[in-house]
Amino acid sequence: MGKSHPYTRWLILMLVVGGLLLFPSSVHAAPLGGQLEIRVPVLELRPGQAGTAFISGGYPLEISALLDGESIPVFWAGSGYQATYAFGFEAEPGEYRLAINATDPLTEESLSLEETLTVLSFQYPLESVALPFRMVPLLDADLNQAETDRLNEIYSQHSSAAYLSWPFELPVPGSVVTSRFGGFRSYNAGVLRSYHTGTDFRRFSDEPIFAAGDGIVAATEAFDVRGNVVIVDHGFGIFTHYAHLNEILVQPGQTVIKGQTVGLAGSTGRSSGPHLHFEIIVNGIPIDPIRWMAMRYNFIPPRELPPDN
Repeated sequence: MGKSHPYTRWLILMLVVGGLLLFPSSVHAAPLGGQLEIRVPVLELRPGQAGTAFISGGYPLEISALLDGESIPVFWAGSGYQATYAFGFEAEPGEYRLAINATDPLTEESLSLEETLTVLSFQYPLESVALPFRMVPLLDADLNQAETDRLNEIYSQHSSAAYLSWPFELPVPGSVVTSRFGGFRSYNAGVLRSYHTGTDFRRFSDEPIFAAGDGIVAATEAFDVRGNVVIVDHGFGIFTHYAHLNEILVQPGQTVIKGQTVGLAGSTGRSSGPHLHFEIIVNGIPIDPIRWMAMRYNFIPPRELPPDN
């Protein structure tokens, strides 16, 4: 047989390559196993702190997550799954068992992890706060309880967002923390005692306040203590709360994206000067916003005022 023409050899080569492109299933190997991963970056927590387990390696996955035998929320966060848990101010110190199982239904790969979470014995510092006479009515115990009850009603919603936009961003980038989360405050020599359920940031009046993440506005209300408030539902029992606003720029039911302006800073409610009181609520529990965000890779914590300021 004589030699084939170069054009013929080129045509045969193109037909072979074209066949591989048209029928990729004939040359793809089976999906690789061993891709599932479960990470629990924080194993020791204080009361008033939340943690997250990160599950990655496929989509969709079948996941069960239990804390001391009780189911905890699991959601898709854009690049993997998260299972969240939180401990309130009254959480008993000790060990808690976290058990997670993940299965990829496509490959039948499965991975289980059990970790012991430790809630530390910790007391938040006592803070004495003196309010002017005109604000004394805002220390009424029944008034404060009614506001807490209304907030708990809002936080009892458990919507399922398409995904949670993790990580969250600070609602006031570059701002200074003027009061940390968790201080056990005594107002006017013990007229009222309560925990500080958020972190306060220095703001000037009418400076913009930004959404920490994507979500749906759950409520915009004028409270006696917290003043004008915006609450954003991020899905799966996670909310952010922006208080003491001069002006609210969003409506209940409105979809917001991370970094969108939701209001303007102010001093409405029980406030001695313009600032932002910012809360993160996980599973109905107010948790330390800075420690929540510190789980983010390369998180840079905000500056704080010296203790004597």
